[in-house]
Amino acid sequence: MDYVADYPSAADHGGQLPPELDRLRREDPVSRVRLPDGRTAWLVTRHDDVRRVLSGAGFTRDLSPAADPDAGGARMRTVNMDGRPHLELRGLVSKAFTVRQIDAMRPRMQELADALVDGLEQAGPPADLVRHVAAPLPAIVICELLGFPADHHDRLSRWCDRITTVGVAGLDQSAWQELSTYVGGTVERKRADLKQGGRPDADVLSTLVRAHDEEGRLSYEELVSLAIVILAGGLETTQTAISAGVLELLRDRDGLARLRKDPELLDPAIEEILRHQPVIDLNRVQVATEDIRLGGQLVRVGELVQVSLNAANRDETVFSDSARFDLTRQPNPHLAFGHGAHHCLGAALARLELKTVFSTILRRFPDLRLAVPAESLRWRGGHVTLGLRELPVAW
Repeated sequence: MDYVADYPSAADHGGQLPPELDRLRREDPVSRVRLPDGRTAWLVTRHDDVRRVLSGAGFTRDLSPAADPDAGGARMRTVNMDGRPHLELRGLVSKAFTVRQIDAMRPRMQELADALVDGLEQAGPPADLVRHVAAPLPAIVICELLGFPADHHDRLSRWCDRITTVGVAGLDQSAWQELSTYVGGTVERKRADLKQGGRPDADVLSTLVRAHDEEGRLSYEELVSLAIVILAGGLETTQTAISAGVLELLRDRDGLARLRKDPELLDPAIEEILRHQPVIDLNRVQVATEDIRLGGQLVRVGELVQVSLNAANRDETVFSDSARFDLTRQPNPHLAFGHGAHHCLGAALARLELKTVFSTILRRFPDLRLAVPAESLRWRGGHVTLGLRELPVAW
């Protein structure tokens, strides 16, 4: 119990689940861990225990700045918010992320995927699938959904890269301030559009501006913070899921051949990619609100808890032959999108992006393959989200 291990990152293991997390799940499912910022927490690795923490019963992510120096004070209040305040803010934007609303985006999504894959093909093999497809598609989509100019996606991506770093330095305050200033300028333009008769449901920012200006349902700081949280969440996670998902498929040549013959397998294949491939490297830390027994350990009130979705998604008691990448796995109750009140708002959007990209690539490149050895690929660590720096492919 006194042993404290450093938190293992998938970036140090070729983008795969660190073996230490497998060992801990089997032998010491609730253990002490030193987080990248130097704090010590309980690391929870089993599926049922992770669900219990995420359910909110006895735990909260609503940490005060005094308890959480990485929170950035009020600037990150939206990220840490819990309970009714969180549900009220989430309700302001949830309509834009319903399955019905996302389904209406299919034609635009396909148009973007076709154009980006055209660019990949024109670049000629070997071409970087991250730079040409995986990075720009989710960035453009979330920009358009929020109401930012799509051609600003590179700049916004760089800011998001900086604000999602983890470590002893904590939140990059300068990047947060620069991005907040940018969002503020966009808010002023949306406000002017609304005064001239613009539609308040034209995009998420317009909806938030009206909720602030006319309804008083959120503060200006909450408006800006919520926009940034949605932006960062929509950029990096799906980028990694696309690029690392393609890599998973290219590694499984037999499975890929089956998928080409039977496109109906694409939906379960996407769920298996989400289960098997680490995307979020470090989840948001939580705190116990009461003394509680978890995985045989007594977690005391006020102690920090870090869950590992990636370890939980390999739990042998839930997933048969859990280490195997199985395109036909069903059912697949993975936790890639979280659980409970903080279940990912953009889950339907991410699934549509993945399905659109994968189906387009499979159709356009029947002989797609890696252009370099898989072991030579570089993974970005030190961030909330795992990142594949490049994915050179040939066809």
